[in-house]
Amino acid sequence: MPHPHANPEDVSARVQQFLLAQGARYVSRATEENWKRAAVALDMPVQPDLPSGVWVVLPWLAPTPEQLEAWLDQVQHGPLTPRVVVVAMDVPTIRPATLQTLAAAHGVELVGISALDQHCYGSRLAPVLQVIFSATADQALAGTNPLEHLAGLGDPRNPEVFFERLRRASPGTPATTWILRANIAVFTLSVVLAFGNGVGPLAALLQGFDNETLSRLGANSVDLTVHQGQAWRLLACTFLHANLLHIGMNLYVLKSIGDMAERLFGSTAYVGVYLTSAIGGSLLSLAWTLSANHNYSVGASGAVFGVMGGMLGFALSRRKSVPLQVYRSLLRSAAMFTVVNLAFGFSLKVVDNGAHIGGLVAGLIAGVALSRDLPPAPQPSRQRLALTFGALFGLLGLAYGAVQMTLTP
Repeated sequence: MPHPHANPEDVSARVQQFLLAQGARYVSRATEENWKRAAVALDMPVQPDLPSGVWVVLPWLAPTPEQLEAWLDQVQHGPLTPRVVVVAMDVPTIRPATLQTLAAAHGVELVGISALDQHCYGSRLAPVLQVIFSATADQALAGTNPLEHLAGLGDPRNPEVFFERLRRASPGTPATTWILRANIAVFTLSVVLAFGNGVGPLAALLQGFDNETLSRLGANSVDLTVHQGQAWRLLACTFLHANLLHIGMNLYVLKSIGDMAERLFGSTAYVGVYLTSAIGGSLLSLAWTLSANHNYSVGASGAVFGVMGGMLGFALSRRKSVPLQVYRSLLRSAAMFTVVNLAFGFSLKVVDNGAHIGGLVAGLIAGVALSRDLPPAPQPSRQRLALTFGALFGLLGLAYGAVQMTLTP
């Protein structure tokens, strides 16, 4: 039975795992498609037993001394000057003495690794690298996934690489696009219904829709949502808007933060965060704002607050997955967004801060529950997502029951 690392590509992967575990980082344009079979360069920091500088890991089926010498000549005229070159071979086609001669001639450390017999040779570093074939290596290196360090650009701790990886993993943001379209479609329907009720389109766009139109389309209110048990309004009201300025502001902010949030969570989980936030905002609106003024409430702002809360929950629960600079930026942005908008809301009676706070808290909870390791790490299964969605919507159902009990005379 062949050994699990009995070919140069798997040996190359093993060496990369070992170097990354010692703190090395990629400096070549390795990609998720070629990282095992191409020559890959990593920069090694200062270590007690390992020379610092650029290491090149070179998987090669059966190189001859002449081929390796020509490759070394080419590399010496390139942008990288390696300190160590590790050559992974099917069989030891180059003798130890030849490796040492080539190393001395080119000023590098050359380590040969035979994939067939799991043997490192040719350099003082051979015994150090031999550990990758030890009985404990699988367990020791299991937590180091080279794919988590690849972006086609370099170190994922760099914010530019982090965002590039998100864009590569999710080139589009279809959920955000469809949510925006749904809001626009409902707004268009509102204009049509308002016109049927005798409200001119221009007046509806600028001054706002009449209560009859908003009520028919699902505006949130204590009487209809609680006393008459029309729970569907908890979600429907979040796709309704009072006028053109209202929808314009909400959709602008949603587009600004929604693309980033969808790429962080993945489209399916992002929809879960959005819906949880929307309903959570409607529930607190009932219990706080609407129970006091008995008006209607409409708008996506509770869900928008929830998307920001969801990103904050993601950052707090997956801090190691987010570069420190991005993590701090998310905290600052969330704090500023919340303080400014809540202060604005408290200064105007027409703004429903209950929906804002409810959406923010619900989004924060959903963000923690639905956060994930970023690709290419393994992703949550459909079963896990379904169970998480069930738990979140179950909590919302209990909250709706509590609101009904509280507000029913």
